[in-house]
Amino acid sequence: MRARAPGTRRAAGPWTATTLAALLLLGLVAACDPATPPPGAGSTTGSTSAPAARPGPPAASASSVTQEALPISQDLPTPAATCTNATDGWAAAEERHPGVGDVPPRQVRSAAGPVVGYLDTATAVCGQRVTVRLSATRGPMDVRLRALRVGDYGGRGARLVWESPVLTARPHPEAVPTGPDRVVAEHWPVSTTLTVDATWPPGLYLVEVRPVDPTARPSLMPLVVQTSGTRAAYLMVAGDLTWHAYNEYGGTSLYAGPGATPKERNATRSFVASTARPVSGDGLTQVLAMDVPLVRFLGRHHLAADVTTVSSLDAVPAQVDGRSAVLLGGHTEYWTARSYDALVRARDAGTNLASLGANEIYWQARIERDPHGLPVGVTVYRLATLDTLAQKAPTTTTVQWRSRLLGRDPAALVGVGMSAVGVHGSYTVRTAPAWLFAGTSLRPGSVLTGVVGYEVDAVEPPGGDTPANTQVLLQAVVPVRSRSRPSLATAAYHSAASGAGVFAAGSTYWSCDLDATCPNGPVPAPTVAALDRITTNLLTAFAAPRAGARHPSVATAYPALGQASAGDDAS
Repeated sequence: MRARAPGTRRAAGPWTATTLAALLLLGLVAACDPATPPPGAGSTTGSTSAPAARPGPPAASASSVTQEALPISQDLPTPAATCTNATDGWAAAEERHPGVGDVPPRQVRSAAGPVVGYLDTATAVCGQRVTVRLSATRGPMDVRLRALRVGDYGGRGARLVWESPVLTARPHPEAVPTGPDRVVAEHWPVSTTLTVDATWPPGLYLVEVRPVDPTARPSLMPLVVQTSGTRAAYLMVAGDLTWHAYNEYGGTSLYAGPGATPKERNATRSFVASTARPVSGDGLTQVLAMDVPLVRFLGRHHLAADVTTVSSLDAVPAQVDGRSAVLLGGHTEYWTARSYDALVRARDAGTNLASLGANEIYWQARIERDPHGLPVGVTVYRLATLDTLAQKAPTTTTVQWRSRLLGRDPAALVGVGMSAVGVHGSYTVRTAPAWLFAGTSLRPGSVLTGVVGYEVDAVEPPGGDTPANTQVLLQAVVPVRSRSRPSLATAAYHSAASGAGVFAAGSTYWSCDLDATCPNGPVPAPTVAALDRITTNLLTAFAAPRAGARHPSVATAYPALGQASAGDDAS
């Protein structure tokens, strides 16, 4: 959905799944439209022409710069587990529980209900108390909270792990953009607390705010519960910083604020996305369309995986150490220096890396934390001239990773770089290694219909940062609105010097096509079946470290696709 004007914060009403899917797609277009000037484009002053926000102190702090400059051998303060929620065999036992069929929905929905809320953390450990704040839009309303663990329970998408007694949610004043960073941070009173105890197994949860009135729409609050016992071979990193960057609750996100034109909306964007507000609109779409499908896929294929978040990895980088594989969902766009360094260290130790989306690790962010280590904001200025706090530590500047200032093109890590946004197309098989394509009928020249979009990556031309031994598996040439030339999209694989295998899907739709929940609607069944098989083969090979040593990549030349070119647009 497009950024809402102040006072039009919450959607309500009996929308159909078809309408919601269309609105979702429009929202992604609004957020990523390459025809719209990217945040900060064409200006070195950023907010000088923006309407004044309510006076207040800056939300970005020097302490966040100091923390990001620390070596990853040093952990940041973070809550410690006081109980164990994962013993040997927990994942197999978890799959035997009955599921619920109503949430999360099979067709993605981002509209909020008449009662919304937010948690004081996106990541919790066993024994942690999580604070819940609720607000009603149309007068007092009775609700229950339900903690739903996402997975696959006999074909159902979640299990009810915990339910609250009836609570009465009341209306509370709405925040407005405040201070030079134009932050929307709610200050609602505490409604209740929930305790993540040993009965909450590791995983991705949606805490549902369900009105007692059965005709009223529920709202959702994402929460990742980390393991405090047995560690799985796979570690999935959910993109919580990306959730917050796209979150438009209150009318502002890191992309746009109120205004009648793209230029005006760009000028009123926030520089710090507060975590003290409901995750809604495009922010919730990132959860439901980009992270939830991968979790469901893992459950469907009985692949035990722990889940963490980028912000938690920033605090405790050693979470990736000793894992067989690190998995990224459809769109983990925002990373900190410490979380990025943790991935590089894991890769260099032989941990495999699977990027099952696109536009991963694109913007550097900093995390604002409270004294207990809980994230309270995500800072991204996009222009070095605006990020004056980073002048003493330039490597923490919140600009693109591949900018001249940082010089850390993520293509050197994942093998591909950002190519285009707002595109749709089909992949053609270029090479089909037997270990990866086993069980499919695909061969060079075969077509995977509809899987390319909405944002795509591509191998970089000679002289770029794509490793020289990268093997192009799938490729597409896609037209791009507002460009005279098409762009390249590729799925690629390479074996790192450490022996780690590194796979990049090159399309944000890869993960949600596995689940038939992409905002553009389902792709043909043969495409879903082929993606399912390829992904299963990949993760089977990645179940042990150093898959690249067992399955070395075979370098392919840069695709000779005439006028196709990798571009610079990104959301």
